[in-house]
Amino acid sequence: MIWPFSRKAAPTPPEKKNYGTVLTVARMTAPPSYSYDRMASEGYGQNPVVRRCVDMISTSVASIELVLFRQKDGELERVERFEEPDTSPAMQLLTLMDRPNPLQSGKEFLRHLTSYYCLSGNAFVLGNFGLNGRQKIPLGLDLLLPKCVQVMAPDSGIMPRAYRYRTGANDFIEYPVDQLTGRSSVLHLKTFNPLSPWYGLASLEAAALAVDQHNAGSQWNYSLLKNGAKPDGALVVKNQDGGQGSLTDEQYNRLKAMIDQQFSGSSNAGRPLLLEGGLEWQEMSMNPKDADFLNGKHAAASDIAMAFGVPPQLIGIPGSLTYANMEQANQAFWNGTVLTTLGVELEALNRWLVPLYGDDLFLWYDPDTIDALEPLRAAKSDRLNKASFLTPNEKREGAGYDKLDSEMADTLLVPSSTVPLDLLGAMDLSEPGSPADPSPQPEPAPAPEPAPQPEPAE
Repeated sequence: MIWPFSRKAAPTPPEKKNYGTVLTVARMTAPPSYSYDRMASEGYGQNPVVRRCVDMISTSVASIELVLFRQKDGELERVERFEEPDTSPAMQLLTLMDRPNPLQSGKEFLRHLTSYYCLSGNAFVLGNFGLNGRQKIPLGLDLLLPKCVQVMAPDSGIMPRAYRYRTGANDFIEYPVDQLTGRSSVLHLKTFNPLSPWYGLASLEAAALAVDQHNAGSQWNYSLLKNGAKPDGALVVKNQDGGQGSLTDEQYNRLKAMIDQQFSGSSNAGRPLLLEGGLEWQEMSMNPKDADFLNGKHAAASDIAMAFGVPPQLIGIPGSLTYANMEQANQAFWNGTVLTTLGVELEALNRWLVPLYGDDLFLWYDPDTIDALEPLRAAKSDRLNKASFLTPNEKREGAGYDKLDSEMADTLLVPSSTVPLDLLGAMDLSEPGSPADPSPQPEPAPAPEPAPQPEPAE
């Protein structure tokens, strides 16, 4: 159809700088500063699915109680709090993990560390080893903003030369790396990146297109809602003969200003349009299926959740039935994402921090204290209890309990009669009442006493 408003071409507006999508800005081989700002603002700051996934992972990791173990006689022995002097290395390490710096608690420190790790694929922990850097153990632990850290690649070799932390436009601090041992004041945690040995690849970069689709769908629905949840129409100019007419520049500008001020926006929804002579309103219909972005948004949300390792059922995405029920989805989330992420962080601390307090110490967690894993513990206990090929002590050891100091506890029992296996061959269970029959038998009745005989008569 011919557009009724015959006007000369308007001047071309100045071209706006196109920042592109999150994915086009992201450079996987470059420092995180190239993509971190947009991933944090458009991803974590504007997308509810990304925000929920990152918060679920970080808060779950921070909720797990850390346990310090000591290797003794080839076994790991749990170090109990307050059973050793506060000046012992083990207690100093536990105190540091409880209060890493004056601004954060231990759980808050882990939550922020995990959030950086999920958003950028990189997390940097700075150990405060004093002003001269000669302190044997750190006075505190701080987190560095990933976008401000640059890994200084060496001229040759595979070991970074230093970590440069930018504190201002032209100011930075360098933390050198020992080229022999790899020791540094900075601990770098990074995900696998097939294109760069210096920086990790963020999960959000893999979900960048889904984030853009989800954000665009939300913006479309918002704009549609402002227009009365239906597409607009067109004002058609009719001349006296019923044909198509045109407006002057003055009439066009006045009509446009009137529509913008009095009939646009959610506050003017449903307001009747007053038309002058020669103007007619023509509805522009649109197929509802073409304007339905709901299913597309759900598909994009599922892709985002999948990139972060969060089952879509846990964040309320309709139609996502990957697991049979919420309990299975929650167990998969904890085993496949939460404990895996925490394990990566604790292994890095065991390599960088824990040896400073003793080679026999090991920082980990106790799975028996995690409430989300209670169904798995119950299922394991049930399997051990029904196992007929294990002794009672082997069952207790498999369940994490101490062995019993009893000879019977190390004897394999037959489930049918729960008797020792070595006695089973000496018993003939086919003849009830036989001496080999282990079942108790009734005692024989005592023989009746003879009746007194009368004395013979004289």
